[in-house]
Amino acid sequence: MKTRMLFLAATVLATLSANNDEQIRCDGKLLGAGRSRLEVLRYCGEPQDKVAFLDERVIHRRFSNVLVGSFRETRQTGTYVDTSRSAVSTETNPRDKEPVLAGQQPQQVPAHQHDERRIVTDTTVVSQSSYTLLSSYWECQKQSVFVDEYTYNFGSGKFMTFVRFENGRVKSIKFGEYGF
Repeated sequence: MKTRMLFLAATVLATLSANNDEQIRCDGKLLGAGRSRLEVLRYCGEPQDKVAFLDERVIHRRFSNVLVGSFRETRQTGTYVDTSRSAVSTETNPRDKEPVLAGQQPQQVPAHQHDERRIVTDTTVVSQSSYTLLSSYWECQKQSVFVDEYTYNFGSGKFMTFVRFENGRVKSIKFGEYGF
């Protein structure tokens, strides 16, 4: 009996972890990632709360030139994203905000640096043959994303639902505590 319970618990956990994409059911329709904001509004109605903002992002991609046998290849070997919502001000000197007077040199902007420890997607491909790393370089791309965050309260006995849209499409759906 104990073995069956453990097996059942392991099966449920495996099923839950395999289904990372959350979905919401409104008016008989199942809505998930990739659906448009207009579809969600049509089937779920107006949310209880709306937040909209413009998120400025910088996508940092590391590329490596490698020598595989006698062939040269360029591979993307890592990436991470900086967002305006998670940015920390690097200004430590309040005098840096002062205007530049005539005849003075403006302050130099610090060099753009990359942090290897922040790589979240390490896409280094290890092939069966050996390779030699020749060089690495970074490519940065600025991106503006319009974000809407909707909060739905479907009443008591139902979970609060938080829907995040990026550029008009559902990016993620999270569930909170029971509504009221």
